[in-house]
Amino acid sequence: MSSNSSIINNFDLDGLSKIEDVGKYASEKAMKFISEMTGYSAELKVFNIRLVTPKEIKEEYGDDKKIFTRIDFTGDINGTGVLIFSEDSAIKLSKAMLLGMGMESDTDEMDDMKISAINEICNILISAYVDSFANFMNTALTMSPPSFIEGSGRELLEKIFNEKNIGDDDIIMAFRSTLHICEVGTGFDVLIVLPHDSVSILFDAINKGNVKDKLSAKYENQ
Repeated sequence: MSSNSSIINNFDLDGLSKIEDVGKYASEKAMKFISEMTGYSAELKVFNIRLVTPKEIKEEYGDDKKIFTRIDFTGDINGTGVLIFSEDSAIKLSKAMLLGMGMESDTDEMDDMKISAINEICNILISAYVDSFANFMNTALTMSPPSFIEGSGRELLEKIFNEKNIGDDDIIMAFRSTLHICEVGTGFDVLIVLPHDSVSILFDAINKGNVKDKLSAKYENQ
C-alpha cells in the first residue's frame, strides 16, 4: 500500500476535526506566550489545516526572501515547525521581545541579539504545538534546538522535504497560523508540517481511540 493510500484509507472528517482542535488550541497557547514575552496583544488572523503536497506548499511560499526559524521534532510522530517572517517583522518582533526583557537594540539590522530573540520565540511557540500533539497522543516528543535561516520559502521547504525523503507528490499535513502583534503592527506565519507516515499514525491513533479528546490545561494558569 502506498503512503498516500494509507492516509486516504485512515482519513475521516471527525478525525480531521480533532486534529484541527489540537492546532487551534496550540495557536491559542502561542498567542498567550507572545503576549507574556512582549507585553503586547496577539491575534490569530489565519488558521488552516490541510492535506496537501509539498509541491503546492513550495509554490505558495515562492522565491521571496524571508527569515525563518526552524525546529524538528521526533517521537511517535515527527515533523518540522517553522516561523516565517519578513525581515521587517522579524526585526520589530525581536526588538519588542528584547525590550520586554529589559534590553534595547538601537539598530534595525538582524544582529546576534535579535537572532537569539527570534530563536527563543521559535523555541517557545513551536513547543506549544509539539506539547499539544504529545498530550493529544499520550506520548513524548523531542525537539531539536532552533536554527535561524535566511532565504526563500521554496529553498527552505525543499531542504526540509529532501531531508525527510518526502516527494513532491506525497500527501503531507500542514498547519498554518498567522499571528498578528497588534501594538507592533506586524505578524508572522507558523507552519507545522507532518510527513505522510506521521499523518497515517495520527489518523490510526484517532480511529483506535488512543488519543485524548480533552486537551491539557497545563498552560491555563501560567
